[in-house]
Amino acid sequence: MSTAIIFTDLDGTLMDHHTYSLAAALPTVQAMSDRGIPVIPCTSKTRAETAKIMASLGLSGPMIVENGAAIWVPADLGLVKPAGAESTDGGWCHRFGPSRGMIRRQLAILNVEWGNRYQSLCDLSDKQVAAVTGLDLEAAVDAKDRHFCETLVWLGTPSDKAAFAEQVEALDLRCIQGARCVHVLGSGGKGEAVSWLQRKIRAELPGFEHAVSLSAGDAQNDVEMLEVTDLALLVRSPAHEPPQPKRSGGMVISDAVGPVGWAEGIDALIARIEEEEDRGRLLSKRHDYNAA
Repeated sequence: MSTAIIFTDLDGTLMDHHTYSLAAALPTVQAMSDRGIPVIPCTSKTRAETAKIMASLGLSGPMIVENGAAIWVPADLGLVKPAGAESTDGGWCHRFGPSRGMIRRQLAILNVEWGNRYQSLCDLSDKQVAAVTGLDLEAAVDAKDRHFCETLVWLGTPSDKAAFAEQVEALDLRCIQGARCVHVLGSGGKGEAVSWLQRKIRAELPGFEHAVSLSAGDAQNDVEMLEVTDLALLVRSPAHEPPQPKRSGGMVISDAVGPVGWAEGIDALIARIEEEEDRGRLLSKRHDYNAA
């Protein structure tokens, strides 16, 4: 039986905001894997990017990609493929909205007014993407391999961005601010994707029926995810002030930034979950003794 399911952002949370290093978080990720606790990325990154990061972490489970626009699940995990999901590369992909091509066609309506205030990440050269993101050239190629959302490098002002978001939403699209870029989705989002996947895991994987869900993130696009899990870890960022999820409790804020804060926070929350579980077992045993 698993005590928990961990959903985590990558950039600025599990990975260093500036260097993309995983080193500080790796021991905790390995410890969770050893204890049978899934660590599931929930990221604005593409599947191509996320698959390589998961391999470096020794993870082989599901991944939520492109800001929650789609979920990829390996076929051997044991989750039932839903109607409409696409079979691909040893697994299946469930998406929540239209393709990136459809989103681009809808955004074209706004190009006359807004086209000079943003650039599509996928329209930039590999070298330009590397310059904007700090990725190396190989990772920059993977970052452009987007299928479910349109990612924009914003060139206008913050007030421009707010007005643009209103017009995007009038087209029945979602405009989400990430750590570096603006992401336009047709539907979904990290909160909806996490809610969908955690329900499916609890319902279909033996031993996960009562697993506690935990999320970790650092940026505005993580807020919905941090609001829908049982417990939440808000990781401090060196680049921006913490967002403010709406929760009545069950959230901790890390002292350290980035992956160091992630590791400390995850270790503390898992210890809390296991302590409460042990206390529950002890109370149950006392009840049995008293009944006898």
